[in-house]
Amino acid sequence: MAATPASGSGRPTLSEYSRKELGAFLRSRRERSEPSALAAGLPAGGRRRTPGLRREEVSLLSGVSLTWYTWLEQGRDINVSPQILRALARALSLDGVERDHLFRLAGAEPPPAVRTAAPSPVSPALRAFLDAQSPNPAFVIDRCFDVLAWNDAEEALVAGRLDVDRPQAELNVLWLMFTEPGLTELFDDWDGEVRWLTAMLRGQAAYEMDNPRFAELIEALLGASPLFRELWAAHDVQAFRSSTRRFHHPVVGRLDLSYVRLAVEDDPGRSVVVHFPEPGSATQERLRRLVGRPAL
Repeated sequence: MAATPASGSGRPTLSEYSRKELGAFLRSRRERSEPSALAAGLPAGGRRRTPGLRREEVSLLSGVSLTWYTWLEQGRDINVSPQILRALARALSLDGVERDHLFRLAGAEPPPAVRTAAPSPVSPALRAFLDAQSPNPAFVIDRCFDVLAWNDAEEALVAGRLDVDRPQAELNVLWLMFTEPGLTELFDDWDGEVRWLTAMLRGQAAYEMDNPRFAELIEALLGASPLFRELWAAHDVQAFRSSTRRFHHPVVGRLDLSYVRLAVEDDPGRSVVVHFPEPGSATQERLRRLVGRPAL
C-alpha cells in the first residue's frame, strides 16, 4: 500500500509529537503481542530474540505493507485511513480502549460503540454445524450478505478480518471486499469476485426494496468505493453459482477451495457458505495447519 504525504491532503497534519506518540504506541503494542494467541496463526519460527511480533508479521496479519507500517512506527508524516487503523488494531489484538487511543493518536474519530452480539443470533444447532465444518471455512449470511456467524477456519482464512468487535454494518461480504486492505492479495481473482458479488447484490435489490438495511448498505458502498459505484451503475445481474476459488494466504500460501451455499430452511433468508478442499490435496493439509489441526 502506498504511503500518502499528509501535507496538501485536506486533512490536518499531525504534530511531530503526535507522530512520535503514535509510533511508540504501535511499537509497544507490537512488542507486547503474543504470536501464539493470534487467530490467523503464524508460521512456526526459530527462537525469538525480541518479545512480541515482528514488523513483518504485523504486515502479514493486517494487510498493510511492511514499508508503510515501518514508516508509521518511525513517526513519518503520512496519512492513515480508518480502515488501516482497524486492521492494525485487529492485528495487534487491541482492546476497545487501546483501539480508541490509536485512532485519536492518528487524528481520526474513534469508531462508534460496537455490538456485543448479533441482533438476531443464529441457532445453537447452526452454530454447532459451523464449528463441525472446521478445518473447512464456513460462515452464515443473510439476504444483504451480512455475515452473522463464522467458524475458526473462516476467521483464519481472512486473517482475523471477521471480528465480533467490528461494527455490525462492517460485517458484510461486500463491505469487506471493497474496503478491507489486503483482500485484493488474498483472492486470486479479486476483480472477478467483486464484479460477481455486485451483480448478485443488484439481483437481490428487487426483493429488498423496502429493507432499510439494504438501502443503508448500498448508500455506504456508493460513498466508500468508486469501483462499486461504477459496477452498481452497470445494472448487471447474476445468480449464485457453486465454483472454486484460489486464495493466496499470507501464512500458508496457495489454497484451492470449492464452495457451496446451503439454505437454512428453518430460518428463511439465511444461508451457509462452506469452502472445502479436494480430499488428500495440499490445500487440505494447509487448512489443517492454518487452524492448528493435526492430520488424520
